[in-house]
Amino acid sequence: MLLWGKNAFTEALKSGKSIEKVYLQYGKFFEPEFLRELQRKKIPFQWAKKSYLKKLSGTEKHQGIVFLLSPISYSDLSSLFKKAFLKRSFFVALDSITEPQNLGLIARTVESFGGVGLLLPKKGGAPVNEVALKASSGALFHLKVCKVDSLFKGLSSFKEAGGKVYSLETGGEDIRKVSLDLPCALVLGSEGKGIDEEILEISDRVLTIPTVGKTPSLNVSVSCAVGVWELFKRFW
Repeated sequence: MLLWGKNAFTEALKSGKSIEKVYLQYGKFFEPEFLRELQRKKIPFQWAKKSYLKKLSGTEKHQGIVFLLSPISYSDLSSLFKKAFLKRSFFVALDSITEPQNLGLIARTVESFGGVGLLLPKKGGAPVNEVALKASSGALFHLKVCKVDSLFKGLSSFKEAGGKVYSLETGGEDIRKVSLDLPCALVLGSEGKGIDEEILEISDRVLTIPTVGKTPSLNVSVSCAVGVWELFKRFW
């Protein structure tokens, strides 16, 4: 949901609504305390030209601030982990996936095949917006979606609790030929950057989807579908 104006933003903050991102007008004065509040609450913000804010909001009366509200309520780590253990299921962690369309398609796959949720970074990831929600066909409403400061720390906590971490990346073991276990986290990275080295190091296995064609890699949402299907056919 796209909103604008200082009063609307203040009320959104007071109500505890999940704010995905804030666009502030370049060159306009904002109280230092206001900017510190954004940093304290770890709300991503970006400076933008007045013309861009007008394009986003469709009005010149945006008062120099346009923001995105998440259409869902986020869960905490313990809630996500608890559901994965209780259902002996899985969740998907997304490292540097920036396209809302991919996020939505992944959510749809996870929900369709018995997964319990998504683990997302607070910075550097796709926003959970209308595009993601539409691509998910509503699946995002039925999943535990958790945002964390550090995927590495979040996944490390899951391992310490007894879960398995499997990273889907090039150069790993053939996913068809390895043993897997539940509950687990399936980690996916962007086609460009891949998965962070720290996360690969703590992974119980690094898995690869073998291909025989000439294209170098699969779209991340397709890779997710293949990886999730491997879990589904073994445990459901």
